Amino acid sequence: MDADQKRKEYKFVLPAGVGDSMRAEVSKHLAVDRDFEEGYPVMSEYFDSDERDNYWQKQFGLSNRRKVRTRLYGDGSGALPPSAFVEVKHKSSGGTVKRRVMVGQDEMEEFSTGASSLGDDFDEEGERLVAQEIEGLIREGSCRRVVQIRYHRYAFDSGPEGRIRITFDVDPRCRFDLVPMTPGDLDFEFPLLGEGMSIMEVKTIGAVPYWFRELLGEYQLVPRGFSKYATALELYEFQFQGKHAKEVV
Repeated sequence: MDADQKRKEYKFVLPAGVGDSMRAEVSKHLAVDRDFEEGYPVMSEYFDSDERDNYWQKQFGLSNRRKVRTRLYGDGSGALPPSAFVEVKHKSSGGTVKRRVMVGQDEMEEFSTGASSLGDDFDEEGERLVAQEIEGLIREGSCRRVVQIRYHRYAFDSGPEGRIRITFDVDPRCRFDLVPMTPGDLDFEFPLLGEGMSIMEVKTIGAVPYWFRELLGEYQLVPRGFSKYATALELYEFQFQGKHAKEVV
């Protein structure tokens, strides 16, 4: 499934032990994305205003909202070469679409720190428009980077012409020391879930396949809204302001 296709998204918070079983079942129906059977690390940096407008837009359930983040892939060993993106995730009327531009790792860091803008030096008109959109959101919302999040992802996909993608994010963690993100960096102090828990995310165009609905019934799973960004703020940033962080449950 292409990243820029508009789709429905459903998230499930999986209890300890259920993630491995669900992954094994999903692998019977969908191919491992890009043949990375062992998964791959994902690092993201989220932007917001000082008033945390993006966070509150989600809490108030605004049907049309956008947020900016950078994203870095790469495992540090070279098996998965590093690749960096600046992107905007757009939720509108129940659907989600992701628009992004690929940049160099140094360019991503310069953008994150405000040392440079994205500019318009992109080959395709679509990329230039996305870059302009991101710059506008940063400028108009007075946004800056807030938190960095890392997790290990296992992804299954029905292919470019397919209609479903299922991912499992394991050991999501965050940090507020905004050091440069580098492939293989494991220094993320704060967990977002309890021990052994994971996040399953389903992206689909049209109806969810019957085989997957059967799986949900077998494991008695129901969708649950979960934002890694919002959770990081609620568990840690807001709590730090009160001098104490609450226990992860």
